[in-house]
Amino acid sequence: MDSPEDLTDEELLAMLTPRQLAELDRTIGETFADGGVDRAEALMALAQVYAMRAAQRDETSALALLQLAAAMRRRAEAMSGGRR
Repeated sequence: MDSPEDLTDEELLAMLTPRQLAELDRTIGETFADGGVDRAEALMALAQVYAMRAAQRDETSALALLQLAAAMRRRAEAMSGGRR
């Protein structure tokens, strides 16, 4: 397996089961209620923080943080109408 940092968002999310991904998306949605570009921008910023923190962790923890960041970016894109 590549280093977790080398994986794309799609690859990271594909490692999750559909149930895990749905639960993660639900939790993110509850935390960052849909609506408003400011929420999407905050979510993207938080995803970036998690991605940076992943570099300081062991491989398993880094993978989990990067998956969370990928899910957050996906949610932020959906919230902002698919634009970055």
